[in-house]
Amino acid sequence: MNILKINIIQKISFGLGGGVNAVKTDFFVWYLGAYYLTVLGLSPILTGFALLLALFVDALSDPLIGTLSDRIRSKFGRRHFLMAFSLFPISLSYFMLFLPNPDWSENHLFLWLSFFTILTRFSVTLFDIPHRALAAEIPETYEDKANIMSLREGFQSLIALSHSFIILPFINLDANENWINVGIIGAIIMFIFGLISIVGTKGLIPKLYKWPGEQRNNNSLKEIQKQITFVYKNKTIILFLFGSVTIQLAWGLANSLTFLTQTQFWGLTTLQIQEFIKIYFLSTIVSWFLLPKLVKRFEKKTILIFSLLVIGIFQAAPFVLYKIGLMPEFGASSLVYFLSVFIFITGTFSIMSLMARESMVPDMIDQVQQESKLRQDGTISSLTSFCAKCMTGLGQFFSMFVLWLISYPQGSVEATYIQREMLALFQGPMIMLLFIIPIAIFSGYKIDRKKHIEILKKIKT
Repeated sequence: MNILKINIIQKISFGLGGGVNAVKTDFFVWYLGAYYLTVLGLSPILTGFALLLALFVDALSDPLIGTLSDRIRSKFGRRHFLMAFSLFPISLSYFMLFLPNPDWSENHLFLWLSFFTILTRFSVTLFDIPHRALAAEIPETYEDKANIMSLREGFQSLIALSHSFIILPFINLDANENWINVGIIGAIIMFIFGLISIVGTKGLIPKLYKWPGEQRNNNSLKEIQKQITFVYKNKTIILFLFGSVTIQLAWGLANSLTFLTQTQFWGLTTLQIQEFIKIYFLSTIVSWFLLPKLVKRFEKKTILIFSLLVIGIFQAAPFVLYKIGLMPEFGASSLVYFLSVFIFITGTFSIMSLMARESMVPDMIDQVQQESKLRQDGTISSLTSFCAKCMTGLGQFFSMFVLWLISYPQGSVEATYIQREMLALFQGPMIMLLFIIPIAIFSGYKIDRKKHIEILKKIKT
């Protein structure tokens, strides 16, 4: 196995590539549902179903893109060709999400949202899966894999936060006029960061892993199906997949309801919410600093499970404190400071849990290589890409189902106090209960530091 040494420019360029998925995910998770539900007046069930429909398409397209990324041959390498091809479709399809006419019928709005959500996510996948696979190819040791995945996830978090900080002044749930600026900003950021990542890492192309000659020439449908089936039968990957999907479902539900909860229940303005972004920035830096050090002392599974426990407790705490009368006045500056404590803790541990979980992926790729003699970085990375999309697919579908369940009004109709309280209940304590499922699942994860060393030894022999 080749050990790649990458310089600081290549590291930064690689990290900035995470901005493509970061901007899309930031808008889809936090604002897309609120935009189509509250501003355009699309019903919560149709909004959620459009995002769920896109997830079904992802379930089919992601493994195919991963397989293609592993097998493609070009002078631009296996990864960079697809990354470059995706940039223009990403920016165009994302921008089109902001162009529907508010006077359209619900059916027209649903079709528009469905089509351009599918196209945006498919285009981002063309970039994101090869980018994830590139991350899996670079490091070798158990700790190095955590470092490079921390780099990617850290940059993603910082870029997503910067994106929110920039667009929040344009967001108004009572008017449609400035939302197109949100689309323009996001489309430009994704194109620029994607281009920087491609150009800055192209020097790595000659050094990356190359499939054995006989496998490059054996691309029959039967052989591809056999190799994909081998990956999907791996018990560790199956456990990882189910555990990750349940995490993303819970976290997607929480994040999708957060903006509405902050504005409609806690009574905060967009300028007050903007203050939270500074806290998220701080939590990202802290988690970025802590995780590589923690991985040297603890197993990735231990870090992940402990982080999920902390997130669940502190996600539920504000609503519990509100119910026993210990929260500051709604809409007050003191409430912003009070909530910031909980946001810092949940933000820090959520990013650490994400970094720890993503750093498991290269370990699993090594395990599959040891068993099959092939590095299927793209195929396995497509699984993690799909898991991440479950936050905006399953998570948002269930968030819209919750809004339908509590009869939350669409358009500019005022919600009742009971509806707003139920909104906060599902955004807080319910998330703590949902996190019990992935904690139980990841308790069975088997690849630790000792086992990974054994895997590497077998690969080299």
